[in-house]
Amino acid sequence: MDDQKFSLQGVIQKLKEYLKTTKDLTFLKLVDKLSGLISTIITDALLVVFGFFLLLFLSVSLGFYFAELFGSNALGFLALGGFYLLLIIILLVTKKSIEKGLMNLSIRKFLQKWNETHDDKPNN
Repeated sequence: MDDQKFSLQGVIQKLKEYLKTTKDLTFLKLVDKLSGLISTIITDALLVVFGFFLLLFLSVSLGFYFAELFGSNALGFLALGGFYLLLIIILLVTKKSIEKGLMNLSIRKFLQKWNETHDDKPNN
């Protein structure tokens, strides 16, 4: 009967262990979710950097191609500059709708990564 006695000290000890375990589990879940978000951000940043270099080299190539067509480097790159000016004007006119679409896309991607759980889905 003495073994089944209520021990306040034992309950307090178990409560401390439970709170520490809960804190550790919450921290590990947060680390898991944040590491997924950070890896996505880094991957997307790398894609932007490589896309920039791709656009840069394609632009130079297109400038030289236009130069061949027009018979002058200056006219070739001037034509390419005019093309980019046209793109800038189009972007300025449609700026609000583009911003709204990008905001929705980024929010959706952020929430998708945040809500992803690897433990709930069995790997088949």
